[in-house]
Amino acid sequence: MRPSPPAVDQNPPRSERGGLLLYSLAEFREIILECLDLVGGRSVVEIGGEDGTFTAELLSWAAARDGRVSCIDPTPSKGLVDLVETSEVGELHRCISLEALPAMPPSDVYLVDGDHNYFTLLHELEAIEAISGPAFPLVFIHDVGWPSGRRDMYYSPETLPAEAVHPYDYGRGAVIGSSDLVETGFRGEGEFAWAEAEGGPANGVLTAVEQFLADRPQLKLQVVPCVFGLGVVYPSDAPWADAVGALVRTYEEIPLLERLEQNRLDLYLHVLALQRAQFEQGLHVRDVEVENRGLWARVHELEAEMAGLSQRSQQLAVEVATTVAARSFNIAELLSRLHTRGSDKPGISAARMRSLAEPLLPGAPPDSSTASPAP
Repeated sequence: MRPSPPAVDQNPPRSERGGLLLYSLAEFREIILECLDLVGGRSVVEIGGEDGTFTAELLSWAAARDGRVSCIDPTPSKGLVDLVETSEVGELHRCISLEALPAMPPSDVYLVDGDHNYFTLLHELEAIEAISGPAFPLVFIHDVGWPSGRRDMYYSPETLPAEAVHPYDYGRGAVIGSSDLVETGFRGEGEFAWAEAEGGPANGVLTAVEQFLADRPQLKLQVVPCVFGLGVVYPSDAPWADAVGALVRTYEEIPLLERLEQNRLDLYLHVLALQRAQFEQGLHVRDVEVENRGLWARVHELEAEMAGLSQRSQQLAVEVATTVAARSFNIAELLSRLHTRGSDKPGISAARMRSLAEPLLPGAPPDSSTASPAP
């Protein structure tokens, strides 16, 4: 499985990153490595190496048995490249599986954990069958459970035939119990897309396995129902079939594993929903902070305007006080009284103008009408 590292930790994908999500084939190491010995194989093909977590264990297993590990990954991580290229028992094919498989010799065991969609998985199984001849090998297939079991996942849908691709979405996520995608849930965060609908024909990894087995009664499928589901496909008439079947059955027939997986997925989806809510709350807080910064900037602008008005008011008050004190103003006041005598219109008043100007003069005490009351 190759979940995406999300923005703001929406989908923390790796067990190495805090242990929140177990997803690697490495979680099945006890089953897979013991089956490798039961088969007596020496060659292993791993489709989808990710960061090399399980590849490292396969290389150690092969080195102790004079074996060979071939890893197919079109976009290998630096860790995977360094791991395989420094190993004497490993080789790396940097291309998609459907290009690499037909050119490779048959292998004893295949680990399929690449592009999780119906078209790719079905054609991978057909390619394995074509190069293996009558002796079909042991094949481990990851992600036969939820969410990829009945819903296609696409890393590069443009590389697949148009008729093989369901309508898909890179942004929305999958949740248990809903055929439709939702805004939260298990999302690809732009790295991979989900088919918009779950179920139906030609949709999902498990659907592809069942289609492949439908007319091949000699092949058997067993499923370990945890960590997104491990499918084990093998020929029932192989000399090692009974031993492999018995080993896998000890895990397949434990109902507790299925309940634990359901609980794990429910808790994980709940965490994703909480993270989504936290992310959206963070966006809201950010918007409020931006708005507050704008408001404070406006406050500073208004304070500057008020300071300017205050300065101009003081200048005007000085001009008024100077004018009122002038001798010529006394003559103007006298003429105003004569002009307004007998009228209800107020005339020019030095006293009134002083009462308005003096509180605005520099150093004037606060206006008693606006001052705070004494305690």
